[in-house]
Amino acid sequence: MAQLVVLICLLATPTECSEKPVPGATAADVVSCLKTAGDKADEWQKSNSQYFVIGWRCEKKK
Repeated sequence: MAQLVVLICLLATPTECSEKPVPGATAADVVSCLKTAGDKADEWQKSNSQYFVIGWRCEKKK
């Protein structure tokens, strides 16, 4: 199981950045996660317009 994690910054203060797991953005493995990561990160950003996504990664869930 793999989870999509986005690296995000606040629009109001772009120096304040953090990582956040995207709820519901899981896949069977890291490769499958990476294949859909761009689209899911875009969807997340549209729902969270106070942030902008500057990167993402997939990590194994424990």
